[in-house]
Amino acid sequence: MKTNRVIFYFLSTLLLVSCGNKVKTPVYELGDKKDVMGSGLLFSETIGFNTKDATIFEENNERFIIYDANEVSKGNQVFAIRKGVKENNKWVYKEKKIIFKGNEEGWDKYIYQPSIVKGKFTYNKEEYKYLLAYQGNNSNDNYNNHIGLAVTNDLFSNYIRVGNTPILSNPSIYVGSFGYGSPSLTSINKEGKVMLSYSFGETNLSGTRVMELDLSNLNKINSDTGYSELNASGLKLREDGIISNATFIFNDDYSKAYLINDGMPSSNAPGQSNAIEVASANSSIIYDINTKWNSIKNIMGSDTIIKEDETSLGWDEIYSGTIVTNEYGLVNKDSKKLEVIYSTYQEGIEESRYTAQLCSFEVNLSE
Repeated sequence: MKTNRVIFYFLSTLLLVSCGNKVKTPVYELGDKKDVMGSGLLFSETIGFNTKDATIFEENNERFIIYDANEVSKGNQVFAIRKGVKENNKWVYKEKKIIFKGNEEGWDKYIYQPSIVKGKFTYNKEEYKYLLAYQGNNSNDNYNNHIGLAVTNDLFSNYIRVGNTPILSNPSIYVGSFGYGSPSLTSINKEGKVMLSYSFGETNLSGTRVMELDLSNLNKINSDTGYSELNASGLKLREDGIISNATFIFNDDYSKAYLINDGMPSSNAPGQSNAIEVASANSSIIYDINTKWNSIKNIMGSDTIIKEDETSLGWDEIYSGTIVTNEYGLVNKDSKKLEVIYSTYQEGIEESRYTAQLCSFEVNLSE
């Protein structure tokens, strides 16, 4: 099916805070991959089909991106995959395939925020190569979320849920809160040990936790191993000291950690992020409260201006960032740049929540 290339949508006119002048905002055509200053659409969907909350890695000179999608227009979220191949020195992403859906009878009727990592994971006496972590609930809202797992040997099919219950369940006393979500996996030993980070939201407390798990035998999971709450010292985007909807990973010698965190413009606009922050730190930040983050880049709307029209403001909703890694959720220790994939959506039109797109931004680590 060909993507409709004649549907236009417009971003509402905003004030460019940095200079105080009213500026035009860019015009995008769905299906048309616009080149912008450092940032551009990976691929497009027509209005009604979301493309957001990605996990992406490279393996054997190919890319695999798993993300939130819709099987039907404005339908419940499912997980889709696309393979990326290099053509003329650019990554081109092939057609999507739906790979994982909510369980109509389970705790995870509605699913969100996939994260996937390679390793060796045994479940019911069979070994699997890939582990998927995801957020889910049974009410299709942003409350009482839990985190579950699934495994597969084929990224494009045959995902098997691990058990009938989440690996992390929102305590019943916090049933009216966000719960646990936004999982992010990075491998510790390229086998069954992983570091799982996740956002939590309880009645008067929220942030991001990390916990080390041995998932070699998924029939004997010990998730009571304790956790550390990441401190926000050194981060510059948010004034409330909260790390939320974050991706947390290591480099491949485990000396350094990287973080991408959503930025909320104010406490009056919960869930609406106008930027993401990319930061690094010594890996000791997990356990040492005195270790601080080094803020590398705040990706704002003004960073996504269309090249040919520098009076444009760029995307105004930027959230749910992730980093392109290898299959173990690690980045090369000698990398001079990071490729960040983030979500955005169109405001000011009907059903704007079904207009999400994925974009790419290159971050120079020397910034």
